[in-house]
Amino acid sequence: MEYAGSLKNVEYAGSEPYCSEDRINSISEIIAKNNLDRIVIAPVMEGGVIEQAAEKSGISPHMIEYANIKEQAAWIHSDADVATSKARLLIAMAVAKIRHSRIVGEEGAKVNTQTCSGCGICAITCKYGAIELKEEGTHRLAYVNHDLCEKCGACVAACPSGSMNMSGFSNEALISEIEECTADLLDAKEPFPRVVVFACNWCSYPAANAAGEKHLELDPSCCLIKTPCSARVDPEWVMKALSRGADGVLVLGGKEGHCHYRGGNVRTNNRISLLTKVLESLGYDKRRIGVDWVNPDEPERFAEILKNFVGHIREVGPNPERGIPPEEQLTSALHHN
Repeated sequence: MEYAGSLKNVEYAGSEPYCSEDRINSISEIIAKNNLDRIVIAPVMEGGVIEQAAEKSGISPHMIEYANIKEQAAWIHSDADVATSKARLLIAMAVAKIRHSRIVGEEGAKVNTQTCSGCGICAITCKYGAIELKEEGTHRLAYVNHDLCEKCGACVAACPSGSMNMSGFSNEALISEIEECTADLLDAKEPFPRVVVFACNWCSYPAANAAGEKHLELDPSCCLIKTPCSARVDPEWVMKALSRGADGVLVLGGKEGHCHYRGGNVRTNNRISLLTKVLESLGYDKRRIGVDWVNPDEPERFAEILKNFVGHIREVGPNPERGIPPEEQLTSALHHN
């Protein structure tokens, strides 16, 4: 709690031993007194009392974030110091994400018509027919039909001009999580390894929580970032993580036939395959990027996938971007701000 209170923009950090309905008014008072407009809850609690208090205070559901410090820290790391360190990281990531979260309008994807090039890639990517191109003067613009949009985010990741975004999993919010997870890694070879894991909300992320509930011992080097679908993972995010010193990046979706979003895992596999070739051309070991599939009822498989991937990263060694002089970082193949 003390650590959380020290983080940027955190106006209040409190500990709730329990959350009953009679606490709604007192929590609402805390929100009003501190003029809070977004909240982080750690760990996830049953009953939704804090969420009810937030709603009563006019805070959007998109401005509430969770840090699963039980399932993804205390229950998977038997060493208390390791578990505490992981919990701090998870809270810092959640605060960073909610600090940069944006409400971009209606639920689902949204197009910035000021920068849209009308290329049509988003419409081709969407499996729900939710995006159409309309003639606007001398060029075309993409528009989202929110009655059809399923909020998978595949079109946002596919947009080459960066003109698409979405509430809840906005570009700014997810990038801020990556930056927090990889903070200061470029300065030294240790701690090694640090692995960024993108886990989809419907399959691999529940599998991670199930692994926690079963108290499976997991490697503390892995840092989970939740996405609505593995197809939401933008190749730029992978490049961002590696350029900031991550030793490996793993993308986890649901198995074939189990994807919640009509084959989002297929699009994921195609993108990562192409990205791997690009990184190999830059001299990177292809083992630094992984993609795999796990269903929500497979916690043991989730644990095994992480163990194997981290094992590969340990064999490959630290990211070559790490521990090099600052004056050389700007000329390195992947480095960018």
